[in-house]
Amino acid sequence: MRLAGFTLLFAALDVAIVVATYSSQPESLAQELLSLEAAKAQSAPDTDPDLLAGPPGADRWSARFVGNLSEIDGASVSRPGPETLMDWTQRERMAGGYRITGVRSVVNNGKRRWLFMQFEGDGIRPYAPVILNEIVQHVAVPLIPLSALLLLFNIVAVRRVLKPLQQAEAEVDALDPDNGLRRLSEVPEPREVNTLVRAVNRALMRLDETMAILRSFTANAAHELRTPLSIMQLSLDRLPLGLVRDELQADTQHMTRLVEQMLDLAQADALAAELQEQVDLAEVGRQVVATMAPKAFAAHRDLRFESFEGTMVSGHAEAITRIYRNLIDNALKHAPGDTSIEVTAGPGPQLTVRDHGVGIADEDLPHIFDRFWRKDRRKTDGAGLGLGIVQRLAQVHGGTVMVENAPDGGAVFRVTFLADDAGSI
Repeated sequence: MRLAGFTLLFAALDVAIVVATYSSQPESLAQELLSLEAAKAQSAPDTDPDLLAGPPGADRWSARFVGNLSEIDGASVSRPGPETLMDWTQRERMAGGYRITGVRSVVNNGKRRWLFMQFEGDGIRPYAPVILNEIVQHVAVPLIPLSALLLLFNIVAVRRVLKPLQQAEAEVDALDPDNGLRRLSEVPEPREVNTLVRAVNRALMRLDETMAILRSFTANAAHELRTPLSIMQLSLDRLPLGLVRDELQADTQHMTRLVEQMLDLAQADALAAELQEQVDLAEVGRQVVATMAPKAFAAHRDLRFESFEGTMVSGHAEAITRIYRNLIDNALKHAPGDTSIEVTAGPGPQLTVRDHGVGIADEDLPHIFDRFWRKDRRKTDGAGLGLGIVQRLAQVHGGTVMVENAPDGGAVFRVTFLADDAGSI
């Protein structure tokens, strides 16, 4: 559209130049004007020249056929010779304008005849047909095909230049945070696109290095904090029994849980290259439920497990264990009273954990998997990382996690994995 607008602007400029050029050449305009009027008489040979309308805006206009110069003695002209007849034009200034007089040869009814014309006018208006004719012949006729070809060439050239950019755009949209080694394809030309793509690749490389450093720092910090927390816990065990000791031990356990969750997050980001083993969701789920059953029974809760067919997935057994554990921990913390918790593996590559509590409020559903999000920080000692870890581990496995409220009460968390075809046969 910009190219088309530029073409129209160029055409308007060309027209303005033609109008300005001819306006400064009144003699040429007069000659061309009489030639146009003579062409009208020749194209309609049966029309009396006196019936011609003449130029637009002419004050006085007359036209007739003559045989020799003596027939135009009544006109105020400077005759070229005694009896000479030829094409000629005379322009003279007069009060209030100008007078144009001239003779043109025309072929009328198969015979060559001479047309005498004279008119008086003022300003540029009578010359409008001449200027319009010049615009058509010397501007529009050559400019339209030339502009069309130029516009077509520019469109092809611009699309050729933009094609690598469109490819780069598609590759940027396809970038996966789990695959930090992926880069944009570098095209040899055009040079500007190549420079831009290489700059983006360098930026991606620096970003990947920064994220690797951040993940390494988080993992190392969480790992190093384990030892002093363990020592602190042993030291607390030697304190006398009492309320202060119980509160300190509870705070230490909370800090230990937070450090473990931070380590889980850091390890989850490094799992993408380790998802090669075949894992049976039913077997892992059965082991987790057996391990966590004493904790559930101590809280007077019923922890049930059920499995179906087709539960083989390609993944990481330890990571899937964390998914089960975090979802069950979440149900134990937030489902009230002595309600039961149901853990299911299958059917197919999915697992579900359901509680029979009050469910999740609609306004909380969009935030339930946000890291460090807690609806009421005063009513919980958690860090808000458990469900965020579940979502991240599911994403690393190429799966999804969803939550919904059951019709008869309670929340249902469902994690869906990619099926392992070899293990499902």
